[in-house]
Amino acid sequence: MAWRRSAVKIYRALLFVYPAEFRHEYAVEMEQVFEDRLAHEPRLRVWLDVLMDLALTAPKEHLHILVADLRYAARVAAKSPAFTFVALLAMALGIGATTSVFSLINAVLIRSLPYEDPQRLVYIWTPIPRIKNLPAEMSPGTADFYTFREGARSFSELTMFSQARLTLVRPGESRRVGAAKVAGDFFETLGARTQLGRTIEPSDDQPGHAHVVVISDALRRSLFGPDKEVLGETLQLDREIYSIVGVMPQSFRYPHNSDFPYSDSDIPSTDLWIPAALTAQQKSAWDGFLSGAVGRLKPGASLKQAQAELNAIETRIDPVIHPEIFRGMAVLVRPFVDTAVGPVRSLLWLLLGAVSAVLLIESSNVANLLLARAAGRVHEMGVRTALGAERARLIRQMLTEAVMLALGGGALGAALAFAAVRLLVRWHPIDIPRLDETSLDAQVLLFTVAVSLLTGLTFGLLPALAASRVNVSALLKQGGNKGVAGSSNGLRNSLIVAEVAMSVVLLAAAGLLIRSFVKVQSVDTGFAPSTLTMRFVLDARYDTAQKINAFFGSLMGEVTNLPGVTVVGQITGLPLSHGEGLSTLEIKGRPAQKDETVNSRSATSAYFRAMGIPLLEGRLFQDEDVPGRAAEIVVSRSFRERYCPNDPCTGRELRIGDGNWHAIVGVVADVRHSSLEQNPQPTVYAPFRFAPEPRAYLTVRSSIPPAQLVPSITKIARSLDPAITPERAGTMADLEADAIRPRRFQTVVLSVFAGVAVFLALVGLYGLMAYAVKQRAAEIGIRIALGASSAQVLRMVLSKGLALTAAGLGIGLAGAFAVTRLVRSWLYGVTPTDPVTFLLVPAMILAVAFAACLIPAWRAARIDPVASLRSE
Repeated sequence: MAWRRSAVKIYRALLFVYPAEFRHEYAVEMEQVFEDRLAHEPRLRVWLDVLMDLALTAPKEHLHILVADLRYAARVAAKSPAFTFVALLAMALGIGATTSVFSLINAVLIRSLPYEDPQRLVYIWTPIPRIKNLPAEMSPGTADFYTFREGARSFSELTMFSQARLTLVRPGESRRVGAAKVAGDFFETLGARTQLGRTIEPSDDQPGHAHVVVISDALRRSLFGPDKEVLGETLQLDREIYSIVGVMPQSFRYPHNSDFPYSDSDIPSTDLWIPAALTAQQKSAWDGFLSGAVGRLKPGASLKQAQAELNAIETRIDPVIHPEIFRGMAVLVRPFVDTAVGPVRSLLWLLLGAVSAVLLIESSNVANLLLARAAGRVHEMGVRTALGAERARLIRQMLTEAVMLALGGGALGAALAFAAVRLLVRWHPIDIPRLDETSLDAQVLLFTVAVSLLTGLTFGLLPALAASRVNVSALLKQGGNKGVAGSSNGLRNSLIVAEVAMSVVLLAAAGLLIRSFVKVQSVDTGFAPSTLTMRFVLDARYDTAQKINAFFGSLMGEVTNLPGVTVVGQITGLPLSHGEGLSTLEIKGRPAQKDETVNSRSATSAYFRAMGIPLLEGRLFQDEDVPGRAAEIVVSRSFRERYCPNDPCTGRELRIGDGNWHAIVGVVADVRHSSLEQNPQPTVYAPFRFAPEPRAYLTVRSSIPPAQLVPSITKIARSLDPAITPERAGTMADLEADAIRPRRFQTVVLSVFAGVAVFLALVGLYGLMAYAVKQRAAEIGIRIALGASSAQVLRMVLSKGLALTAAGLGIGLAGAFAVTRLVRSWLYGVTPTDPVTFLLVPAMILAVAFAACLIPAWRAARIDPVASLRSE
């Protein structure tokens, strides 16, 4: 019957769910049984039994064959331990590097921020475009912010915070802790929830109700341990007592210094949150800039709409609120997420590109190894084909072996990545947002498995296809093991050329960064690296210039008397401390330049001797206040070169900010204040006594190791005021090392990737040449028997390897000339086409290639012609 014939055809098609071996053995019999059952049993029961059998038996048969293939693959791997070790090592290096970088990208760019709907969060900046050198990322002033909050309609919430370091006083100890003074809706705006207790609420953000504190989980553990009930406990912060009302979860430490630019960078993360509790007068008066202002856009509101609205408000209040020097503010509304990860986004993508090249080189290397092994297994494949094995079955076996190697390499790579991530978190080389959250979580491990499988399947397919393409007749005619797989040699050569080319690109980029790093380290900083520095921050009790001067005067006087101390100075903004001061500038007798700015600092005259900054002209100012004498000032060499290049600078008068006129009495050498990579900027130094600030750095030169002075100076400070604790104690060499940490990190990481790439290329080239020598042993034996010298054999083998290297070099150098332009922003003192780098890279690659080819060439030159011909 027609329906029965159709049913049999459908059943025959369903049998393809079973493995081929199973079908070949049982398909005919199963089809006959099915047809007989259709003739004698209800059709529904037959089909139900068929589907049930398919669901249960087919997976079991596939699993049975897979287990058999895995066992056979394990035996093959055990027979070639050297091959297995090299393949696993190559895969572990490539997959481990890729997993490490992906775990970092996952923590910083992919994993959601620990805030509610972070895509609607924005930062609000108020730059002053008319003033040169000011950054765009300047937070609004207090009065600006509260005016925005009253008039803006594009936001569901607007909040602010000010970073601070508070002195946490406990019995027998005191320490400085990163803190934030926040508005009452700070946590609500971010959508952050506590781990214990409650957050700061609007009712807390009122004068007289502000003595509550929320602490981080890390601070709770360090102070009380993980299990103690802390709600209701009290903390002394500076001179006030606060009651703990909440504990934030481990993932919340905002604000971080890396989450927004130009923050107080000595506060890596926040451990305390207290209410700002501003009075109505403080909210309406100009009182400097906040640390940050964050808003949450209403559903449907756009960035442009919010920015236009705030700009309109700013234009209206600008002439009313701001002093003349700060007028002309604009408003920028920027996505919170982009600002938080912006400084490191390009670096992470650079690392991803580099590690992707390493992964491709590793994959090419493994494919080359598998091709070499496949060529040696031609006889085995031919015998299996002659015995009836289908090509698909051979491919399946070879792919199983490749995937097993890939998964083994992936497991080793995951272990390497785990160690690398832990080292990275402990090293903490640069300010990467949420670096401490980097881990090998389920998402990262799933990525590792996916990369391992993809590598095994993609680069195991080529060797599998090559090994399964066997001509049995040709195999038998040639004696069973020669020449059939020779067609894969061209593919193997191409893979080696590609490996060398990618290695050249990575090595060129790493070379440029290394050259930049060396140049940065060799710049003249302008200061003595051995000078001891430490910062002192006075609290609100020191509210007059007289009190500030009295404390610092007593401190310097007592420190000067310590054994070994030669000179003690003081300054408001230390070089490389990220404490910059900009002031408007007016020079008497020179046409005024509108909105011109200059770096300004307050210092003592002893500061220059303590820092080793030489006096070039005139004299240093006097620290004492002499009645009837005009205020004196010292300028830097770059100031003199810009503003009085042809005339004497000393004796001229200038005014900074809206202050009094000052007479220039001396010129000192330049110092790299902002960055080692930025040329010195014109700087003005005023006497600290006339412009004292509650934040200042002590600078100490001594004849004994600086570290030995820190306890004594701390003791002196505590004797003057028990609530004052010095911070950032260290030498200028420490600050210099911190300044180059980002460059050191990117240089080291890219150099490691380049080194791995070159190593893998070396292994691949060595493997290719070793296999070529083995494959041509008979030919080489004949050449030697006919009179070829060892030198000629060496030259023949070396020329083959170096020719492949030269081809890869040509392609790689062309690619490097294009790719290195992408790292232009990371270079210092060198160009993307730096001739030294582009001469050293080919020389290094050729030297490595020569070393990789030399051992196979030496073995070829020692071939015994009698033994090689007998083996034929």
